[in-house]
Amino acid sequence: MTAATIHLDLSEIVATPLRTGIQRVEREAIRHWPGPARLQPCCVDATGQLLLLPDAVLDILCAVDDEGTAESREAERQALQALVATATPVATHDLTRLLNLELFFGATRAEAHLRIAKSGVRVLWYLYDFLPFLRPELFPQGATRGCNYFLRGLRSAGRVAFLSQQTKYDYAARIARSQAANATGPVIGPGADGLGLERQAFSSNRRDFVSIGTVEPRKNTIGLLRGFEALWQRGHNVRLVIGGRLSPDAAEALEFFERYAGDPRLVVLEQPSDELVRRFLREARAVVMPSEAEGFGLPPYEALHAGIPAVASMHLPSAAAIPRGTLLLARMDPISIAAAVESLLNDETAASVWDDAASVRLPTWADFGRVLGDWAQAC
Repeated sequence: MTAATIHLDLSEIVATPLRTGIQRVEREAIRHWPGPARLQPCCVDATGQLLLLPDAVLDILCAVDDEGTAESREAERQALQALVATATPVATHDLTRLLNLELFFGATRAEAHLRIAKSGVRVLWYLYDFLPFLRPELFPQGATRGCNYFLRGLRSAGRVAFLSQQTKYDYAARIARSQAANATGPVIGPGADGLGLERQAFSSNRRDFVSIGTVEPRKNTIGLLRGFEALWQRGHNVRLVIGGRLSPDAAEALEFFERYAGDPRLVVLEQPSDELVRRFLREARAVVMPSEAEGFGLPPYEALHAGIPAVASMHLPSAAAIPRGTLLLARMDPISIAAAVESLLNDETAASVWDDAASVRLPTWADFGRVLGDWAQAC
């Protein structure tokens, strides 16, 4: 090891590998790490000890999974667990910088980071949002209490960077307190090209509306569903495609899915593969994201990168990075969603919005990896 090595704490993703949200950011950061500093994977075990993981962990996390099946995801989990089983303690003299890109909910990891920082190691954190603390009503009861461990661990961070300008503001105004100096850290926005979808062009044959993301109460899926139900009741034979993890907490949405099971106007894809998402987006007239509270809001951002317009909340942090080509709404209630979708059913209106979207160029994950890597190495 040399001082150029940066240890990357991967505790959450090696235990429960997913391909959405925060874990997408982790995978892209690894895939596009610029060097020259070497990334060394590690994790915190149940006793709070920092363990050195084999480099093969990075290879697994960078692999493309276009199959997206339960079997391929389980194979990935088992492969990672087999490598974790071979991990050995990190030598104290080898540890100079520790980078955390994850959210976690346990005291053990928080105390480990605090102990590591106290030993003189420079600890760096990338921050996504503080919604569990600032909007607790959006989360299951008790979720905020579990996140308090994350805030405690955050005290270890000698340097922080932010997913969005909103996250930076929230940190400075509501979270930092005695760590206000950290609020000067950079905003490093995500890449828009994670879907791997080629640029799309408008056609009147495009009739579908696609919504990608976890189905859970705080994502306002039920508002989206009621908006489309109103359109169906008005005689619009428009298809809604929903793809993402189905949370058991989303009782209303799940009941709606059962009620419309077999109806060709509603397609529900549970944890679809990237290839399946691309296939449906190639038939999409627009993407719809009903959530009003996000750390960023990737779906409309990623859609726009491929030239596809979106309907989304003007309050999403990603909205500040979207200059045109998206219908940004003040409220994402069923009436507003239905009105926006109905306007896009008009070919002339849709073609105009598509023309606006065609001129937009957004940052890539390679841009993100370069900026993140440069920041971490400069610290």
